[in-house]
Amino acid sequence: MPFTPIHMGPGMAVKAALPKHFSIVVFGLTQIALDLEVLWYLARWNPPLHRFWHTYLGATIVAAGFALAGKPASQLIKSIWNQIAKRYPDVDLSVSVHTSWLASASAAVVGAYSHILLDSLFHPDIEPLQPWSETNPLFGIINPMMLQIGCVILGIIGLVWFFGREQIRRKANRLPVTD
Repeated sequence: MPFTPIHMGPGMAVKAALPKHFSIVVFGLTQIALDLEVLWYLARWNPPLHRFWHTYLGATIVAAGFALAGKPASQLIKSIWNQIAKRYPDVDLSVSVHTSWLASASAAVVGAYSHILLDSLFHPDIEPLQPWSETNPLFGIINPMMLQIGCVILGIIGLVWFFGREQIRRKANRLPVTD
């Protein structure tokens, strides 16, 4: 499952549950970073596609890097987004630029480890426990189509929950104060 919205489904559900303590931007950047390995080997047609970065050891390094780099990267991306959103004054598309260190770290850790977990369930060539084991004990325990459907459902639930709450919050902030 190279980087697709499928990976983002569980992340969106976590964002909806912990909106101030989880950065969906950092989560997404972590997903992309991990799958650069797959794209590298795919472009060279050099299997296996899932190697060091698709192990829990490799994911730990990626998580640590994005826990630190994620906050400034997220704030930059959201600042750029807000500049684009200003072009559409009829609708409020702006987002808070602030990303806490906790939100960055939690998203990087959840992003890295959930990526390895989901790919372990989906791909036969991943060896998530390297260098200690060459096996993948999780492959085949769930139907890949059911896994994808589950991730999409989690994403839809997360999106509806998050944006529903956000719309209510924005409407409440626009109400005039009365005595």
